Amino acid sequence: MCFKQFVLLASALLLSSPLAVIANSYELERDLVVVDVGCRWGFADKFIHNLNQFQLYGFDPDKEECDRLNQLYNSDRIHIIPLGLADYEGSANLFITRGLGCSSMYEPNPALVEINRAEFDCMEEIDQVEMEVTTLDIWAKRSGIDHVDYIKLDTQGSELLILQGAQELLDSVRIIKTEVEFNPLYLGQPLFADVDAFLRSRGFVLWRFGDLVHYGTEDEHEMELGEVSFYYNSKPETTIMRGGQLYWTDAYYVRKEMATGTDLSKDQLVRDIVLLKHLGFEDLARRLEKKIVKVLN
Repeated sequence: MCFKQFVLLASALLLSSPLAVIANSYELERDLVVVDVGCRWGFADKFIHNLNQFQLYGFDPDKEECDRLNQLYNSDRIHIIPLGLADYEGSANLFITRGLGCSSMYEPNPALVEINRAEFDCMEEIDQVEMEVTTLDIWAKRSGIDHVDYIKLDTQGSELLILQGAQELLDSVRIIKTEVEFNPLYLGQPLFADVDAFLRSRGFVLWRFGDLVHYGTEDEHEMELGEVSFYYNSKPETTIMRGGQLYWTDAYYVRKEMATGTDLSKDQLVRDIVLLKHLGFEDLARRLEKKIVKVLN
């Protein structure tokens, strides 16, 4: 499908139906590159089910888990790398927790386990090991990779360190999903304000939050404190507000020019739209599709 045909298809569908069909109907001039840091348990189905458009790279310091995933996928489009990532190359201490998915370069906050053992039992430290770490920039140069379209980070507090180790690679990144904490789950970890300031300095803007996770003591989560509304333009969506302190969420960042629809080449518009649709961002995808229609007219 040529670019003009793509635009005509986009224009025809704008007012008629969901637009996910476009993501699979257009032949990209190159694969979209995804980096998943903290890929324990594997990649999201949205990538696996559309593998013809992606090259997927996953990182986890657990070699056994990486071997399992490589054997499971057995694809030349999926690459699982048994390395930790940071803002330097060398070795680092890894705090192993009862729930392996809660292990971190930062020490778990022991006070939280005492506050709410039911929720934080998975964070109880059971061991410490030394792991090999490198930076995304060093890995990319050694691997011959000069661009990444989407980065997902879930590393229990070390997300900012990993971003700081990707100073060059970030110039090519379009969308970032990163776990952020508003209050520390780990001792000394960077918080949302730190991550947000860094990404804004690199040309990204916050698009939205995912689930907002609160924790309380004992039965605080059962307390109904009133109602809270989320506004979409002037339309509120109202739900019950319960007890507990806000701790973390997944934050989604996009390039500022994607949000404004400015300074985008035709090929970049198409890549962005396809990626956004696979990620479920049909609102921003539609915004960019309207931009394509204007360019055509």
